[in-house]
Amino acid sequence: MSRPGATGLRFGMFAVCVTRDPDPGLNKGKAKPLYDLLVSFADVSSRDTEKGYPYREALAACLDCTKQTVDRAADYLEKVVGLVTVHRRKVEGKPDENDANLYEIHDAWLIHGVEPPAKTPPQLVARYGHTVPGLDVAAWIGEHAPSFDLSAWRAAYEVELRAQESRREEQRRKERARRKRSQKGGGVMDDATPKKGDSEGGSVMCDATGGVTEDATGGGMGDALSRAGSPEPSSRDDAPSARSAPDGRRPTTGSRERGSGGSAASSKTKPSPLTPAEKALYAGVLAALPPELAALVPKNAPRELQRAVVDALDHDGPAERTAQQLVTYRLLPKWDKYYSSRDQAGALVRPVGVLRAMLKRNAECGDPRCDERVNVDDGEVCASCAMKATDRRADRERAEQQPGGRAPGIPSPRPPAPVVGAERGTCRGGDCGTRILLVGPALKDGLCPACRREREREGVCV
Repeated sequence: MSRPGATGLRFGMFAVCVTRDPDPGLNKGKAKPLYDLLVSFADVSSRDTEKGYPYREALAACLDCTKQTVDRAADYLEKVVGLVTVHRRKVEGKPDENDANLYEIHDAWLIHGVEPPAKTPPQLVARYGHTVPGLDVAAWIGEHAPSFDLSAWRAAYEVELRAQESRREEQRRKERARRKRSQKGGGVMDDATPKKGDSEGGSVMCDATGGVTEDATGGGMGDALSRAGSPEPSSRDDAPSARSAPDGRRPTTGSRERGSGGSAASSKTKPSPLTPAEKALYAGVLAALPPELAALVPKNAPRELQRAVVDALDHDGPAERTAQQLVTYRLLPKWDKYYSSRDQAGALVRPVGVLRAMLKRNAECGDPRCDERVNVDDGEVCASCAMKATDRRADRERAEQQPGGRAPGIPSPRPPAPVVGAERGTCRGGDCGTRILLVGPALKDGLCPACRREREREGVCV
C-alpha cells in the first residue's frame, strides 16, 4: 500500500510496460522488485519517497538481499533505464552521516498515457515512449534532450534484444532435443502413456497398470513431471531407461542384456558449442588481449577455452565483466605476477592451461565486483579486501605481543627459497622496485612487464 499523497488514494500505481519488460537486467537481479517496492514507499501524487523515507537497510530487508545489491539495482534503474533518480542526502547538521536516499520515480506519464515531462530521462522515453499513443519519441528527444544520441541508443538496444533472442532460441533448441530423446526410448521422465511395443509395465513413471510409482488415476505423476520439466541431458546417464529397468512386479533374471533404449554413460562431457551471442562475447575478449596474451591463444581454440572465456564474463550475472575489465583486472595482473617471467625464460609448455587458470576468478572477499583485490567498476582498491588485510595485520600484531610470539593457528614464516637458475634483480622503472627474473627482455632493459608496457605506451625507448 502506497502513501496516500494529496489525492488520498491508498494504493500503489505502477507502469505496466515496466513490469512486463523481459529485459534480463531488470529480471535477473533485484531491479524490477526494487521498482515495485519503491512504489509502496512513494506518494501517489508526487511519485517520490520524500515522506516514505526508505533507508537502504529497510529496502534490503524487504527484498531479502544486501545493501550492495540494492545499490546495484538502483544504479541500473537510474543509469540504464532512467526510471528512477536517486538523490543522496546527508543528515542535517552532520555532513559526514548519510540519511535515507530520496527516490524520484519517473513513471507517472507512462501510467496515465500522456506526454512525458521535460525533465524525464531520455533513455526512459526512448525505451517506453512507443507505449504512449501519438507520442513522437524522436521529436520529443530532439526538443528536450538534443544531446542524447537516439540512433546509437536504438542500435545498442537492438543488439541486446538480438542477444536475448539468441539465448531464448538456444533454450528452445535444447528443449526440443530433450523431448526427442525422451520420445525415443521412454526414459525415466517420459510421457505417462506407454508407446506401442513397450512392455506392459511401461516406464517407471507410467500408468497404474504396470508402473511402480504412478498415481492410480493413471498419468498424474508423469504429466506433472512433464509440465515441471526434466533434468539436463547429462542426468539421463544417472539412471537406466524404462526399457532397461526391471519391472517392479517380477524378479529379474540376472541377465546383463541391454535394452534398446539404454545407452552407455560417458565419464567426460564435452562443453556445448557457443551460441552466436556467446561467440560475439568470445571475439570481444580476443580483440582486447594484449600481444603477449593473444600469442597464447591457438588458431583453433579448444571448446573448453572458449567456454571458460564466456563463463568468466558472466554475462547478465552478478559478476558480469566487460572484455576490457576481464583483461585489465584479472588476466594481466595474474600474467605479470605468475607467468610472464616463465614465458620470458622460454615458451610455455601448456599455454591453454595457463589461460584457463588465469580466467578463473579468485573470490577472496566474496564481492562479485572484485578481481585481484581491485574493484572492476572504478579501478580502486577493493574495500572488503583492504578490510581483510587490515584484520590480518592486526592479528599478526596481537600475536607478536603474546608470550610465544605467535598466536595459535598462525604459521611460522617460511624460509626464503634458494635462487635456482636465472639471476634475480629489481625493476628499474622509477619507484617500482618489483623483484624480477633477469631473463628475456629484462636482461636488456631491467624492467618488469608492467613498467615495460607503460614505457611502450609512452613511446619511450629503453
